[in-house]
Amino acid sequence: MPHPIKMEMVLDKSSLLETKKHLLENKTILVLGDEQINRKWIRSTLTNYGVKLVLVQTKSDIAPPGDVCTYIQYDFTDHRQDETHADRIAQILTALELSINGCCTFTDKCGPLAAYLCERLELTGGAGVLGATNVRSKSSTHMYLQKEINGVQQFPRTYQYTGRFAHITCAESLRSASEMVKHPAVCKPDTGTRGNGVEMIQNEEEYERLSKKISNGLAASNSMIIMEYFEGTEHDIDVILYQGEVIAAIVSDNGPTRKGSFLETYMSMPTCLPPSKAAQLRKAASHCCIDIGLRNGVFSVEMKFTSTGPKLLEINGRMNGDYVRNWTYNCFRFDPLWYVMVIAAGIRPPVPSEKSNVHIMGITCALPVHQHLLRKQEFGTKIDELIHSGKIQFFGTKFFDCKNSNTQNIVAICNVAIVQHDLQHAKSELLKICDMLGIHTSLFDVPKYLSDFVHANSVM
Repeated sequence: MPHPIKMEMVLDKSSLLETKKHLLENKTILVLGDEQINRKWIRSTLTNYGVKLVLVQTKSDIAPPGDVCTYIQYDFTDHRQDETHADRIAQILTALELSINGCCTFTDKCGPLAAYLCERLELTGGAGVLGATNVRSKSSTHMYLQKEINGVQQFPRTYQYTGRFAHITCAESLRSASEMVKHPAVCKPDTGTRGNGVEMIQNEEEYERLSKKISNGLAASNSMIIMEYFEGTEHDIDVILYQGEVIAAIVSDNGPTRKGSFLETYMSMPTCLPPSKAAQLRKAASHCCIDIGLRNGVFSVEMKFTSTGPKLLEINGRMNGDYVRNWTYNCFRFDPLWYVMVIAAGIRPPVPSEKSNVHIMGITCALPVHQHLLRKQEFGTKIDELIHSGKIQFFGTKFFDCKNSNTQNIVAICNVAIVQHDLQHAKSELLKICDMLGIHTSLFDVPKYLSDFVHANSVM
């Protein structure tokens, strides 16, 4: 069995093919954002690849990281002024006599700013202002695709991957949304990820309850979207684009969400779907990215495969986060982070292999259902033993102090995964690990959730 990659995966040039090793050498890449780039393993990997990192952040009270070539503090928090911010950052770079080869971000809200800055600096690897603006919110993504009924060259037309939806900002707009979208429906913040603030609407009474919540100012966001609920299996598709060309589209499977939550219970990579269905998802996700205006980068697309084919949930204007990068490297032996950097630098990357000799399957532990485990040091001790013996791949927090947390909200804490040569062995070993760690309970039925994962040859 391959040795699992651990939580903080720092890669260097030895992980790259000979033809890839020097493509980023001495390339100066500007990164915008205060979130993922703060993770040292990302910065360390970029340094190992030969990148000279220019980091632009809004925070003024932190010391510049030692692995950053140039640190610029500039407050770009008001994203209504992104064009102005791009002009000012370009002026700062000119004053510093800094020549930039590429610009990107790992933060959703900074996508348009990075795209504007690419335009100002005449960089060819930008995501594209139109696309980056469209994917900043779920409503703008769906609205744009539904307007593209005429003149779209893709087939099927990408508006067919969308469903009924309505953008809501107040209780009054919710009432009209209930008439248009009807139920069952899903209410979610217009921006944001990880299933936070997502609610299922099964009937008119739940619409009324949500209306009162919005009227009382208790909504999770000032702007939300009501979407038609689709029955089917949920999938992530990681799309790599260069100059509007699809370099790759990797499909993985999400397990069913736990009742009362839209947080995934499991993930499986590569996909268990038959090749024909996986191909439909790759095509649908890629065409949606292109049609909304994305040109360059690595993008995470969430879709469902329904009885009538793929349906779009959302497009994230940056690479997938958390453990997905680790899994991609384990399965396919390429690093999405490297692709982000190479494309940002305006270099056409080689096509990665989409064939895998391993299968990874993992479970997401969350509050409150797993608080009985996460608040005990013994759980962390067992996790450490399994990591050191090479039996699991782990990402997240091994111990969580639940005393001061609101455990009524469902929050993902960690992911425990198994790496095996095939699906059956991965599934079997994960069941054993879940029993041994106490993850499987009457409230979290592991065998039931895992029953969705079957070999493609068994899928009708």
